[in-house]
Amino acid sequence: MDSKREKSKAPVTQNHSRTSSISSVSTSTQSGKTTEDNSTRSQGNETPDSSDSGLGAQVDGVKDSSLSAVANPSLTANDDLKSHELSNLRLENQLLRNEVQSLNQEMASLIQRSKETQEELNKSRERVEKWNVDHSKSDRMVRELRARVDDLTEAVGAKDSQLAVLKVRLQEADQLLSSRTEALEALQSEKSRIIQDHSEGSSLQNQALQTLQDRLRDADSALKREQESYKQMQNEFAARLSKLEAERQKLAEGITEAERKFLDEKRRADELQQQVKVTKNHLESAKQELADYKQKATRILQSKEKLINSLKEGSGIEGMDSHTASTMELEELRHERDTQREEIQKLMGQIQQMRTELQDMETQQVSEAESVREQLQDLQEQIAAQKMAKQETEAELERQKQELHYTEEELYRTKNTLQSRIKDREEEIQKLRNQLTNKALSSSSQTELENRLHQLTETLIQKQTMLESLSTEKNSLVYQLERLEQQLKAIQGSSSNGPSINMSGIDGAEGARMRNVPVLFSDMDTNMAGMYGRVRKAASSIDQFSIRLGIFLRRYPIARVFVIIYMALLHLWVMIVLLTYTPEMHHDSPSGR
Repeated sequence: MDSKREKSKAPVTQNHSRTSSISSVSTSTQSGKTTEDNSTRSQGNETPDSSDSGLGAQVDGVKDSSLSAVANPSLTANDDLKSHELSNLRLENQLLRNEVQSLNQEMASLIQRSKETQEELNKSRERVEKWNVDHSKSDRMVRELRARVDDLTEAVGAKDSQLAVLKVRLQEADQLLSSRTEALEALQSEKSRIIQDHSEGSSLQNQALQTLQDRLRDADSALKREQESYKQMQNEFAARLSKLEAERQKLAEGITEAERKFLDEKRRADELQQQVKVTKNHLESAKQELADYKQKATRILQSKEKLINSLKEGSGIEGMDSHTASTMELEELRHERDTQREEIQKLMGQIQQMRTELQDMETQQVSEAESVREQLQDLQEQIAAQKMAKQETEAELERQKQELHYTEEELYRTKNTLQSRIKDREEEIQKLRNQLTNKALSSSSQTELENRLHQLTETLIQKQTMLESLSTEKNSLVYQLERLEQQLKAIQGSSSNGPSINMSGIDGAEGARMRNVPVLFSDMDTNMAGMYGRVRKAASSIDQFSIRLGIFLRRYPIARVFVIIYMALLHLWVMIVLLTYTPEMHHDSPSGR
């Protein structure tokens, strides 16, 4: 019983001594912490292996103290408890080291992922630059096509003006023809009057000849007017060339606008680079925090080593109780464990935040890539449509140039023939004048006068036929201009509301129109041997077929309505196919999965 009482009293005294020793050790540790800070600054670059060796030394010291305590038979149970707590603390320290290593590995993986995201951002930046280049090319092509369309519309306007001028000239030619018919009737009446009044004298005959010469001069002046109208047409062509130069200037302005858009896209790419720099700064701050955490861990381990050493020295010099030292160490280790857990929780929160930021960046990058792909697909479709329209307009332009060339050649030929005929007629008139002057001196019979009048009437009839041929050529040119205008309108209408055929210029009398139908090549030209003659014949047959088809559509509105419905359905089907078709696109996600 006495021994049990002594054993029960022993813990009480030990607890009392523990509290006193803890207070003394706390004061000594506070004074020692100032020295520990200086020592940790000098030992901050030590590796965890040194901390492990320090812990081993601490454990050896604890074992020595436990062996010295075994000599005391009254403290065996407390020594066992102390050794058990020390083993638990060692395990806790080991677990904390493992957690630190896992955090280091996780930070390394995060750094690797940040590098991968940086590479992916560089790749996406290159893709964006390529897409910007493609976008600028497509804009340039669209502007060129718009300029071509504007050229065609201006050509249509010029042809409208030419058509109006030709209509005015046609009216003038009709008036001239009526005046010539009236002149012919007047000449016939004059002829009858001259025949009846032949007995009155040669003076009246000379007056009649003078009037006939005046009429011939009028015919010559009419031919000169036609030549002046041809020169006016040439001036109109020169005006068209000046308009083309103005359109080129507009195209240059469009190019400057495209360059401005390119600069805007470049500014956007710079903003993306700034965002990448911000993410880099976040990663560097995370690295700095990790380094700070490592330094704190090393400082804590070094402070533990110094505390154990100070406890060893205090136990050797002052004879402090080993149990009180172990309790102090236990409290210090628990406090250290709590601080390390708080640091670990902070690091876990930062890691989670960085993960969410990286995920947000990845999703944003994927969405931007998808939007850029969709824009690229739309641009490719627009480029394909614009290319088709460009090819069609170029083919139509080439055909119109050929037709214009043919009409110019025809006008040149007619001009040469008319000039040669005028020269022949002038020579004949000069001969007649000479004959009249020679025969005026001699006595002229009535038969000779009738022959002269007959020759003069024949010359007038020939001039009238020449005027009629010129009027038919004018009609053919007018019809060609109308047909070109209709084709241009059909090309413009097919892109929006289907083909629209304007055949208002065709008269009801089909026979009169078919007589004036222009043929690109004559039958004499088709007899030429070789491929060239066959091509000319085929072109003339195609021309005649197109004219007949236009007349057919003009006379039968049901067929015209059927063609319009068919073209509308065809365009609707093409739009449905273009809008519903989605090509397969195989691409990897930015996360590398």
